[in-house]
Amino acid sequence: MADKTNKADKGNSTPPASKKVDWQARKLENAKRDDTSVVFCRARDTGDFINILNSNDNLVYQMRMNMGRRESLTFEVVKSYIDRSRRIKEELNLMNAEMCQLLDYTYKPPRGFDNPLKKQDKQAVPGVETGKK
Repeated sequence: MADKTNKADKGNSTPPASKKVDWQARKLENAKRDDTSVVFCRARDTGDFINILNSNDNLVYQMRMNMGRRESLTFEVVKSYIDRSRRIKEELNLMNAEMCQLLDYTYKPPRGFDNPLKKQDKQAVPGVETGKK
């Protein structure tokens, strides 16, 4: 039978690594990956967003990988969830733009997104006279 005691129990002077140290080491290793983004949590709610986004990322990936392999995961069903995810991202982008507007900040949308409030301003412009002759 295999000996399940750790080295510290055998008289080794090195204490076992704590769970927190292992967790931090895994986080640092993951941060080095090309498919990883690091998010700083300045507000308490940010942790909730990160957890939800990580879950969503995994589930969308799993749906794409299992599409057509299960009867319940037809192309139409998977597409509807991906479209819904896209709409939620657009809504969050709009909310961020609105908050920046209230704070008198310039909104710089993340790569791949546009400032939705700029579109609204451009649509309002044609009906306004510029005063130029």
